Amino acid sequence: MMSLFQRIYLAIERVVMTHLVPRNRPGPVWRVIFKQPIWLYKLGLGWLIGKRVLLLHTTGRKTGKHRITPLEYSYDPTTDAYTVMAGWGGKTDWYRNARANPQVYVQVGRRAFHAVAHPVSRAGVAEMLAEVIQINPRALRMFARWSDEPVDGSPESLRKLAVHFPSLTLRPQREAVEEDGAGSL
Repeated sequence: MMSLFQRIYLAIERVVMTHLVPRNRPGPVWRVIFKQPIWLYKLGLGWLIGKRVLLLHTTGRKTGKHRITPLEYSYDPTTDAYTVMAGWGGKTDWYRNARANPQVYVQVGRRAFHAVAHPVSRAGVAEMLAEVIQINPRALRMFARWSDEPVDGSPESLRKLAVHFPSLTLRPQREAVEEDGAGSL
């Protein structure tokens, strides 16, 4: 059962993502908005949003510069792995950077660690999309809008949809796990 806060959050998220965020790329205003969680982490308040948002530190594939991107994630406690999903058909910088150099650094709440980014199979992405839709059935509209694909929630439509939302699993490197939130790439 979802709390009232969770239902309100999902409703706001659905409206924003379904109607306000551009379909082709985020643009400068949305980039600023999407980067706001970085400040909470920098202020030591990452624990406030750590159950929904992690910070992914990558190395720019062209520039070699350190990049930080806040991302919603799912977590599998049995494998201690975090999974993040790219929008815009995988044409996001963070996704392309992590694919070019899979050695990344992750901050989630008070936890921070070096990790390796592994691509998720199309079938795995389709399963994740099914889980999202089970939690929030109205997400179908959002996925359809961002992909220009007809989506009915069937396994076949989700497999077709998966190509538009490539994903990565972030697995901590055991010897480099840090719990204090300090560290960098």
